[in-house]
Amino acid sequence: MNAAARFLSQSTVSRTWVFSILLSKAQVSLVTLMVAVLMSALSIVYVTNSSRSLNASLQQTLAERDQLHTEWGQLLLEKSTWIMQARVQHIASTKLDMVVPDHKSVVIIAE
Repeated sequence: MNAAARFLSQSTVSRTWVFSILLSKAQVSLVTLMVAVLMSALSIVYVTNSSRSLNASLQQTLAERDQLHTEWGQLLLEKSTWIMQARVQHIASTKLDMVVPDHKSVVIIAE
């Protein structure tokens, strides 16, 4: 009888222990799922923030590109103004006292 009593008490203990393990495993899986959902939510927030930051940087870079393109066009106009033949000839004649040579004084050398 002593063996039967031990068996019943051990089986009750083992059943309780099994249920506590199953409950612990269920809790562990629930906690794992909650952590996974939390990590997923945080990663979405991080990716969204990074995307917005990169988009703002892109817009700023495009605005700077447009400004530089406009400045480049203005510099091309200024360059064309500075190298105009009439302006160069006027400066050469007034400041440097240069004159356009006549056809008789021009010598063409062939190679």
